Amino acid sequence: MADLHPKRYVFHGYASGVSAHIRRPERRLFATKGCSALAVTGGLAEDEHPAGTFDRWVSYDGVRTRAHGDYADADLGEATTRGTVAFDAVPTETTVSAEVLGFDVLKRLHVDRLRLNLMARSAKPGEQPVIRLEGNLLEGVKIDGYELKITLAEGFFQECDTHAKLVQRHASGLAANQIAIFLPLTEGGDPLISLPEAKGIVKCTIVEHMEWSGAAHPNATIHGHVVRLPDFGRIYFGELFVSAKSRRLTMVRCQLGSPDGGEVTGGDGETNGTIWPPDNP
Repeated sequence: MADLHPKRYVFHGYASGVSAHIRRPERRLFATKGCSALAVTGGLAEDEHPAGTFDRWVSYDGVRTRAHGDYADADLGEATTRGTVAFDAVPTETTVSAEVLGFDVLKRLHVDRLRLNLMARSAKPGEQPVIRLEGNLLEGVKIDGYELKITLAEGFFQECDTHAKLVQRHASGLAANQIAIFLPLTEGGDPLISLPEAKGIVKCTIVEHMEWSGAAHPNATIHGHVVRLPDFGRIYFGELFVSAKSRRLTMVRCQLGSPDGGEVTGGDGETNGTIWPPDNP
């Protein structure tokens, strides 16, 4: 009797544009603008929005998101439908992307253009999936009119395109410009001594360096990939979570403090995917 549940690739990937959840001085939960998510069988999802606002808290000039997942070889993909090639024998590729133009939060943080792009290729038996960062950017970042220059470590993460490679690179030693990529799990901790990993997930950042371009903001302070801004809160750039099977990247995340409280994000995405049933349950 034919197997009713043969091995197959379970697709997963999504990208979101702009989201906000304001908790004080009033409670406002806004529907995300730009959201593309793959079906379990892959395919294509696209979403686009013109300029808009989330009341007085957030504005944007345009949002576009995309998620695409398919077999890497179209002919072999067709062969799976004929039963001449096993589903799990054909490599898959998944790409998720988000782009936001004119991103503005409380008229204090402004980003001319932010873009997120993750590309994943399914793993061979016994290996981890390769997930690459390519084409991510943060352009025209200003806080109260003071410009930030942000350097992204795309090259580093293209070399460390699996969780195993990332762990190995940390263990073998880091160059001076790579230390800021790894974040201590506790205040005062040293990421060089202990890999910032919890339950198999490494938290790091794609921001290699951040500094003021020209005059420095008189009150805001830079802490690695984070900016603390009085009467606003904290702004996190390029946060990345890496596991053995997935990567999740957020280009901008605002943790609003006084007088407004809540969360705002710009450009967020994740991709993974797996063979089911797995080779090693």
